[in-house]
Formats: sequence, structure tokens, C-alpha cells
Amino acid sequence: MNLPILSPVKSSNIHQFIEYWSKLYFYPDIHFYKNIHKTILAPHDLQELFQWKNGMNLSFKKQTSLDRKVQPLLYQINKYKNEKDIDLQCFQNTFKEVSTVWKIFILHIIKPTQFPIYDQNVHRAYLYITNKEYRNFKYNSLSNKKKEQFYFEEYLPLIEGLKFEDVEKLDKAFFDFGQFINTKEYKSILSKN
Repeated sequence: MNLPILSPVKSSNIHQFIEYWSKLYFYPDIHFYKNIHKTILAPHDLQELFQWKNGMNLSFKKQTSLDRKVQPLLYQINKYKNEKDIDLQCFQNTFKEVSTVWKIFILHIIKPTQFPIYDQNVHRAYLYITNKEYRNFKYNSLSNKKKEQFYFEEYLPLIEGLKFEDVEKLDKAFFDFGQFINTKEYKSILSKN
């Protein structure tokens, strides 16, 4: 049997936090994520990456969005992947029709060691570890503009300031912890210490 046990150890060391929570990470279709390291992506690579990000096959609406708004710009994604730096204003203009979470994921696809993944779990984890209100966090009520402001003005500067080399491990930790504190059981586990 494989029976993990959470230990409510508190720390003020972000590196310990990342080490601990990244080890608990599990997400379906992780083999699709390997495409992130390719220098040139084919359409099926992009499809698999978005399926991985979604955690399941894309709904009709999401697939349509990918087919119409992202796949036609695959040449631009590959161009950006192979450039040293990315002009964010140019990127924003190119992908202006794409939702915030997907746009940030495209940034991650382009420069996975520079731009961490963003979603509601990451946002919730950030709020918790920075001692901000996370219990009544309503991710779906945030506009795309607010999500982008949060990512570029709060989250990304924090991550850059950490100078943490392994962004993939950081992504796993924030995702897993954000998912954990969205469960009903987290209060009793975290309050035992």
C-alpha cells in the first residue's frame, strides 16, 4: 500500500515549502508536458500541452478557441521560443484574443524557466503564503485584466525575487498547495501545529 501522510510542519523558508509541496504533486497526462522542452512545436505538441494544462480533453468550446486563436499563431510561438528575450507588449498584441490563463500558459510554453504557470490554485496559494485573504477567494469573479495585473504585478515579481532555479518544481508546489487549501480538510491539518 502507498499511504501518504501529511505532516503539518510550518516554515518561513519558501525553498522548504517548494520542496515539500512539489513532492506531493500529481496531475494527469504528465507525459504531455515533455513537449514544453522542444524548441519547435508541432500542432499536436501544442494540443497535448493544452490538454495537459486542462487536466483532461478540451471541451468543444476550449478546443474551438485553441483551433481558432492559438494554433494559427504556432509559428509565432516557435519564433518566440527561439528568441533570447520576449517583447511582452508584442506578445500581448499577438495573443490579445486569448484568455489570460491560456495567454500566460503560452508564455510558459515559450519560456518555461522564466514564466511560471498561473491558475486559480496558484493564485490561492500566493494569497495564503503572503498572508492575504484566501478563504473567500472568488477566482471566477476576477476579470482577465485583474488576473493579468495580479500575475505581472504581484506573482511574477515574487517568483523573480526568489531566484528559484526550478520553475517546474515551483509550479507543482503552488498548484498542489493551492488545490489543498481549497479542500475542507486543510484547516484541521494546518491548525494542528
